[in-house]
Amino acid sequence: MPRGDVDSLVTEAMTHVGTRCPRVEPHPEGGTVADETRAWAQRLGLHAAGEGGEVDRTHPAVPVAEVMRDAPIGVLRVGALFATWLAVLADRAETVGWDADYCASLVSVLKDGYTTGADALHLALTDIYERIVAADGAGLLPELADALARHTAAACREQQWLAADTSPGLAEFLDNRVDRTAVPMLTVLHRLDPALGGPGGPIAEGVPPLDELAGLLVGVDEDLAGYPRAIETGTRLSLVPVLMREYGHSVPTAFQSATVLFGAWRTQLDHGVRELHRIPGVAPATLRQAEAAAEWVGALHRRNAARHDALAASHITARTVPVG
Repeated sequence: MPRGDVDSLVTEAMTHVGTRCPRVEPHPEGGTVADETRAWAQRLGLHAAGEGGEVDRTHPAVPVAEVMRDAPIGVLRVGALFATWLAVLADRAETVGWDADYCASLVSVLKDGYTTGADALHLALTDIYERIVAADGAGLLPELADALARHTAAACREQQWLAADTSPGLAEFLDNRVDRTAVPMLTVLHRLDPALGGPGGPIAEGVPPLDELAGLLVGVDEDLAGYPRAIETGTRLSLVPVLMREYGHSVPTAFQSATVLFGAWRTQLDHGVRELHRIPGVAPATLRQAEAAAEWVGALHRRNAARHDALAASHITARTVPVG
């Protein structure tokens, strides 16, 4: 299928998804924290923080500033640093692949607070660990370590599917896809914010299913926006080819089906948030955690759409600018 036709499908899908993702005003210090975060990444030698690198392409601090819009600036900073670290980890994996032992050594940083790894990713994660402890969030670290372990395991599993040229069934793929997103980790770190129950506070009853729906929605959105790059690089397995194999869909029909799934799950998530609001005496922290689940979907969608637009524009430029 011509790249231009694929880009049109992605643009149409992103426009439709965007109608279900209301925008909120970001944290007033969001721009300052984004600049600090990029400088931090450069200072620690995270190569993807170089000019035009993955940090510049994905702007990982931007969605964090949108969802953590009323958080103390220290909480916002930790969230932005971790999101940036995740972007660099993903960039490394696209180049050298996912290695289970390497990933386990990263998870151990969050479990133990020290590392035997000497590369920038290990050192940067150690710094983030120390900042979480300083923010009274030590109680969140086991949960964050588990979320990172599931995230990297999901990435390794996806890599194995690609290497074997096999496609899992839809249910297995979607189960893996939730952990493949950043949502399970970002929602943990967001609970450093006192408005969500206080540093180290537990997740509220009724919120975990909403967080899982948020992960599904972000996974679908990432797969729609990232489909052209996934096909070109062969480093990601996305929902579109899974639907094509399972149901014999064409590319346009698979895009349509994925968009319908997004709409259905978004309706379910919004309904769940509304139901919590209707419960008498529900704690404000519970409501804020539930609202955050929906807000991560919108904020990460805008990042995905912006990245697709930038990549599509660069593709058009590469085709139209004369060479020589």
